[in-house]
Amino acid sequence: MPEPSSLFSHLRRPVVTPGILRKAEQGLHEEGRRRTDSIEEHLDYVRHVAEAARTTAAMLARRKTPGERVTVLFLVHHPEAWYSLARVHELMASDPDFEVVAASLPRRFPGADGYRDEGFVSERLDHFGVEHLRFNSRDPFMDLDVIRMIDPDIIFRQSQWDNDVPPAFATDELRFARLCQVPYELLNFIVNIVEDDGLNTAVDSAFHRNAWAVFCASDEVRAETAAQTPATRARQFVATGHPKADILSAVARLGPDPGHRFTVLWSAHHSVGDDWIRFGTFAEAAPQMVEQARNHPEWDFVFSAHPALLTKMDEHEPPLSGPLVADFRREWGSLRNASVFGGGDYADQFRNSDVLVCDGVSWLAEYQLTDRPVVFLEREDHRPFSALGERIIAGVNRVPSAAEAFRLVEALACGEPDPRRAERRQNALALRGDGHAAENIIAAIKAKLTDEGWRR
Repeated sequence: MPEPSSLFSHLRRPVVTPGILRKAEQGLHEEGRRRTDSIEEHLDYVRHVAEAARTTAAMLARRKTPGERVTVLFLVHHPEAWYSLARVHELMASDPDFEVVAASLPRRFPGADGYRDEGFVSERLDHFGVEHLRFNSRDPFMDLDVIRMIDPDIIFRQSQWDNDVPPAFATDELRFARLCQVPYELLNFIVNIVEDDGLNTAVDSAFHRNAWAVFCASDEVRAETAAQTPATRARQFVATGHPKADILSAVARLGPDPGHRFTVLWSAHHSVGDDWIRFGTFAEAAPQMVEQARNHPEWDFVFSAHPALLTKMDEHEPPLSGPLVADFRREWGSLRNASVFGGGDYADQFRNSDVLVCDGVSWLAEYQLTDRPVVFLEREDHRPFSALGERIIAGVNRVPSAAEAFRLVEALACGEPDPRRAERRQNALALRGDGHAAENIIAAIKAKLTDEGWRR
């Protein structure tokens, strides 16, 4: 008779080794991943269907024919760039074909931890004499309800970057209207970074792809944009000239105020880190600029920071350490010949300065309209210029440091000619257009509306 223990040997539990456990766990993980991937695929499909329905609804809404008067809404978060829209707004407001509404928005520039500054935006619009609504509700989607109540036929937004404004004013929420933009810059002349989604957001963002019209400075700018946007070939871009170029050219011709001293306008960009376009030099240049202002008490110095640089200075974003920023503000503020431009109406700053010392980006082109020298504080590692950009930069003096910049500035102050004068004047002629950009924009809008069936 067998031993009792052997009678049940076939029922013994198998030996579970660590290897078997690892295989079991791996199988469970793989099954979990398969199920998760399947769920994600279904969710992606649901999102795709929902987005397709939303897009179709937006397209149908845009096809509505405006009434006898066309309602145009200007959403403003960047009053420092109001010159791009000021003349367009002014002409539309006096045109019986249009009903014009403007509104101030909060904003979030790079480095900020939330949306803010709506009060500043509103104050600047008051300064420009622009009557406006104030969209500053705790829940911005309540302000979106107001926009839907206004039911604009056309919406001008200043920036293509949705992150600059609260989500209620993002592209997806505004597509029911015809989206328009006059870019804040005269032209994009940098080879920009292509994002993970394949978009070059300088000229080919989600906003651009949903835009009814983007008005650009020239046929040459439109052609370069088309080369950078293979999916659309810049179909929505319209060459009209740039209103900002008209304003800056006219103001610069007036000459400086009485009692004017030789004045250095110093502009600093916000791209101070090692990511994005890498033009900003403030961390290195600030102590040197303080030294130059001390060394030249017979001159005046005006510091103009990009709004996003001010945010990064407040937040001490690297490489802008707290001590660096505090020391600069204390030392610059102690100098009788040094001041800070608070932003906004900068045409007068152009008019009352003799040379621009700048690390980028837009003012490198814009200041050339004044027929005064530009000195470019150039980082070695900045993003490259496009072919058109190389032509624009041919009109500026490229230097690697503030010390070298001021060897040139001292020569200019003594009456020596600008070494880049000929190229700068050639650029200015190309940037000015015909001097009637705002009128051209309005004419283009009316022509597009007429094509869609609008009748006065």
